[in-house]
Amino acid sequence: MKSPIQLFIALAILLATATVAAQVYKWVDKDGKVQYTDTPPPPGAAKADPKKVETGTGTSGEAAAAAPAGKTLQERAKDFDKRRSNEADKAKKDAEAEKIAKNNEDVCRQTRASLFDLETGRPIYRFNEKGEREIVGEEQRQADMAKARELIAATCKS
Repeated sequence: MKSPIQLFIALAILLATATVAAQVYKWVDKDGKVQYTDTPPPPGAAKADPKKVETGTGTSGEAAAAAPAGKTLQERAKDFDKRRSNEADKAKKDAEAEKIAKNNEDVCRQTRASLFDLETGRPIYRFNEKGEREIVGEEQRQADMAKARELIAATCKS
C-alpha cells in the first residue's frame, strides 16, 4: 500500500505539470484594467489582445508566434514508427549476435573437453559404419587433436 506522502507527491507533480501547460490570455476590459484569464476575452472587451501568453515556457506570445511551426501529427507518427522499427531491428540483430556468441561458447567448451580427452592418452572408442566399437589409432588421434586446436583457435576468444 502506498503511503499518503507518496500520493501527495504524485498529486503535486500532476498539478504542477498542468499549471505549466496552461495558456493565459491578456486583455484590457472596459474600465481600462488589464485582465489575465485562462479563457479567451469576451467579444466586447476593449483592446482585446489576441496573443496568447504561455506560462512556464519563457517565451512571450510574439516569440511563440514567430517560431516555426512544428511537425504535423502524421510526420511525428512516421518518425515514431521509423524509430520503433529501427529499435526493433537493432534488438533483433543483438539477439542474433547473442545467439551466435552463445553457440560459439558451447562449441568452444565442447571442443576443449574433446581435446583434453584426446591429449590424456586414454583409449578413445568410436563406432564404425557396422556399429562396432573400435579404438582410435594414434594417427587419427593426432589428426583429431589438430582439428580441435584449429576449431578452438577459430571459435574461442581466450
